[in-house]
Amino acid sequence: MKVTFRTLFLLIVIFQFLSCNKSKTETAIKSSVSKDSIKESKLAVNNPVKEDFSFPVDSTLPVKIIQLETFHNDEIEENYDKKTWFGLFKNKNDYSLSETKVFFKRVNDPVIDDNEEDKTGWEVSASVKDTCVILIEKLPYFIDGNILSVKIPENIYPEESFKFNFKGIEYTLFATGKKKKESPDSDWIIVSDYKLYLRTVVDGKETKELLVAKKNFDDQMIRMIFGGDLDDDNKLDLIIDTASHYNASSPTLYLSKPAEKGKAIKPVGVFTTVGC
Repeated sequence: MKVTFRTLFLLIVIFQFLSCNKSKTETAIKSSVSKDSIKESKLAVNNPVKEDFSFPVDSTLPVKIIQLETFHNDEIEENYDKKTWFGLFKNKNDYSLSETKVFFKRVNDPVIDDNEEDKTGWEVSASVKDTCVILIEKLPYFIDGNILSVKIPENIYPEESFKFNFKGIEYTLFATGKKKKESPDSDWIIVSDYKLYLRTVVDGKETKELLVAKKNFDDQMIRMIFGGDLDDDNKLDLIIDTASHYNASSPTLYLSKPAEKGKAIKPVGVFTTVGC
């Protein structure tokens, strides 16, 4: 009888020991999953945007891009009429890229000019009548014709992500930073320490690149303008308005072909303008 009781006691101890180990293992797994799910949002806390840091830096982007509007004198360079331009055009949900004749005309700038007779402003127009998204100076790998595009959200706020597949490559756009409501009953979100990233997975190999970084915003938010293949290499290119102020516009061109080895994309051009 004593032997039987002792055996039973040992079995209970062993069972409790195994149960304890199993519980610890499950807890560790759950903890690991939880950490992975919030790792991206914690990047902003561990690596906040410095007060003077902004990315990309306009002065480092060599490719010239413009839009079809009227601009201040210093926003259009004198030699622009000598360049060959390609226009990105949108017709309903389809996009095309084509060489386009662009015209530059001096016009009155109501914000700057003192008199109606003064003409310091620039009016930019094009021969193609379709809706023009952007004009880009001719690059060696541009080809006339329709281009494939992908629909992506206009805004990606901190702790949000958008995963998609484009031409067999897996991409994820995700953002880190801080966000809060302007007031408890407001729909307006205040964003700071913002960083937008692009994660790319090709044949199981992952790369992650910073697209935009802004410390603060003034009634403005980073806006996605276009996603698709502009440089004819079957990889994603982007156009993003990277302005952080409501009175500014900064459509920025990101191309995959000029990217450094091991990278998926690179900012190459920007057109920054102010309204008044």
